[in-house]
Amino acid sequence: MRSKRKMKKTMMAVVTAGIALAAGSALGDTVIVTADRMVDVLAGRMVPRPQITITDGRISAVSTQGAPGDPNARHIDLPGMTLLPGLIDMHVHLTSDPRFSGYNELQFTDNFWTVVGVANAKRTLEAGFTTVRNVGSANFDDVALKQGIEQGYVPGPRIVPATYAIGATGGHCDYTEFPPSIKTPATAIADGPEALRAMVRKLRKYGAEVIKFCGTGGVLSKTDSAGAQQYSLEEMQAIVDEAHRLGLRARHFRDQGRHPRGRRYDRTREPGGPGGLRARQAARHLFRHGHLRR
Repeated sequence: MRSKRKMKKTMMAVVTAGIALAAGSALGDTVIVTADRMVDVLAGRMVPRPQITITDGRISAVSTQGAPGDPNARHIDLPGMTLLPGLIDMHVHLTSDPRFSGYNELQFTDNFWTVVGVANAKRTLEAGFTTVRNVGSANFDDVALKQGIEQGYVPGPRIVPATYAIGATGGHCDYTEFPPSIKTPATAIADGPEALRAMVRKLRKYGAEVIKFCGTGGVLSKTDSAGAQQYSLEEMQAIVDEAHRLGLRARHFRDQGRHPRGRRYDRTREPGGPGGLRARQAARHLFRHGHLRR
């Protein structure tokens, strides 16, 4: 029974992605999609025998099968299938691959990760996700990927890019795995309120639509511990205030839960520890791992 439910969910997601791909590859014409049923999220009910009309890549009408339609439209009939709206993932890293983390990623050229993003974007869309928020990407790869998708060069979901994650010197979003003799990129490393305001402006200039900052430590960096505060309240407020001034949301990284080796972190009675508490004090509109904190 469980496997059947899983298969049904997979088919629903694939159907959604198939419609998006079909419509995206047929800009300038009309596509009519029919299926056995459709999930009406707003009404909270299942609609039998739906008919979806897509014009110039966008849904232009939702009706019941048999309703009048464009006689010249292409038809996609999906018997036995269920249609649902595109899914949204609020925390992705399309331009990375967990198989090549840490020192393993140094074997590749910088532009390799843009190519990884192209493959991941296609897989994400085919899984039914039509909008994602990419919260951290080097070399502005997520902006390049967004532009390539929007111009029709590669398939993928709508992307809300954060570009680089802002981090403190020696903090979770800094390069801490190298000796002092090796100069590492400091593209988004900043300390102090004024420097952080300038960094937010810089990232927005080059395409950021949401601002991510690492206010606490994480498990994959060498010089900090999860939940340890790395920015002062004043610094976090400067990031959030400047983002809001530019019409952007800010998102705080925090790591919590169990260590890979099984040790439990001290959360100091607050998710993300004292750093997470300070981040929430910094703003009412703060994204944290896909959650809107108010």
